[in-house]
Amino acid sequence: MAILAKCSACEEPFERLFKFCPNCGLSVVGAGFTDKAGVAVRDLFDIAKTFSAVLDLEVLLQKISATAEKLTQSEASSVMLLDTNKEYLYFKTAGGDKAHAVQTIKIPVQHGIAGWVAKNAQPLLIEDVAKDPRFSAALADDKSGFKTRSIICVPMIFQDEAIGVMEVLNKRRNAPGGKFMQDDLDILQSLAGFAAVSIVNSRLTQDQKNFFANTMEILGAAIETISKNSPGHGWRVAQTSCTIARRLKITGLQYKTIYYASLLHDIGYIGAHKQMIQKSGAISMEKVELTHPSVGADMVSTIRLLSAAGPLIEAHHELWNGSGFPQGLKQESIPLGARIISFVEQIENVRDKAKQANPKITEPEIRAKMEQYASENIDILFDPQVVAAYLVEVSPSLT
Repeated sequence: MAILAKCSACEEPFERLFKFCPNCGLSVVGAGFTDKAGVAVRDLFDIAKTFSAVLDLEVLLQKISATAEKLTQSEASSVMLLDTNKEYLYFKTAGGDKAHAVQTIKIPVQHGIAGWVAKNAQPLLIEDVAKDPRFSAALADDKSGFKTRSIICVPMIFQDEAIGVMEVLNKRRNAPGGKFMQDDLDILQSLAGFAAVSIVNSRLTQDQKNFFANTMEILGAAIETISKNSPGHGWRVAQTSCTIARRLKITGLQYKTIYYASLLHDIGYIGAHKQMIQKSGAISMEKVELTHPSVGADMVSTIRLLSAAGPLIEAHHELWNGSGFPQGLKQESIPLGARIISFVEQIENVRDKAKQANPKITEPEIRAKMEQYASENIDILFDPQVVAAYLVEVSPSLT
C-alpha cells in the first residue's frame, strides 16, 4: 500500500489524501498535503444527530464546545449568550481547566473581543491578543486565572440576528503549526451554527412548556370554582399520584399521562355544568357528580397532548371492588393510573372532611386518619400495591 498521508493524531495511514481522518475526526498531514484540518464531517454529523437525542441544552452545548476544542486543538472554549436587552454577554458553557471560574462573569457588549463580535456580528481570529486593543484581561482572565494568548471568536446568528458568541482560546502548543488558521475559524463557524439553532429551539420549547404550564394552572383554578373540593385539591392529587407512580417504577409517557390526568381529573365538572344549563337551565349536583368523569374524558380526547389521559380521567372514580362509577369496573380492568388517582382523591377527601369537622386538627392527626382509612380499605376499595406505595413513600413524608 502506497501511503500518501496519515492522521496527525492516531497516525492511521491512508492511500489517498483526506482533509480529515475518518478514524478519529482530526487533521491529516502527508506529502503534498498541508491543509491541516478542514471540516471534520464525522463530528459535525454526530452533533447533528444529537439534536434529536439530547433534550438538555446544557449537555448539547457542552458537547459542541468539547468538539470545538478537539477539532481546533484549543486549550479552552466557551459559549456566551446575549441577555434579553442585548447589553451583556453571559457564559452558558465553558470548557478548559478554569471553566468553573467564569460561570458568573458578565461582559458588556461594548467591551472586549467577545463584546465586539456580538455587537458587530463578525468573526475574529487574533493570533496575539496582547497586541489587540479590544482585548481586556480584566473581563475574564483576571477573574478566572486563565491566560489568553490567542483567540477565535465567532457570532452565533439566527435569522440575521446575533444571539451570542462562541470562542476557542489558545492553540495547543504541541498542535501542528502552533497557531490558529482559517480552517479553525471555518470549523468554529459551523459549530456556532449548530449551537444557534439548538439555543433557539430550546427557547421555543421552554416557551411552549411555560405556556402549557400556565394553561394548566388556569384550568385548575377554573375547576376549583365549580367542584366541591377544597382549594389546591387538584395539585395535591397530582403531587401524591406522581409520588406513588415513581414508587411503582412508572416512567416515560405513562408517568406524564398520570400527571396530566391527576391534575385535570375533575375537569369534567366544567363541561357537566355547561351541559346541564344548556339542556334544562338548572343544575343537579348529583348528576354532575355522576357524569363529570365521562364528560372530562371527552373534553381531553381531542387534545393530542392530553388524549391519553382520557381513560384515566373517565375511570378516576372506579373502585377496586367494582362499586365505583361510571362503569363499575373492578380490579385490573381499571387502568393503573386511574387506580392511583382514585385512591389519592379518596385520601384527600378524608383530609378535607377531617378539617371541616375540626378546624384545629393537627397534621399528624390528619395523617393518622388517612393511614387508617387506607389500611381499612386495602384490597377492598383500593389496589393493594397502590396503598402499599402510599404508606411506604408518601405518608412518612407528611410528618
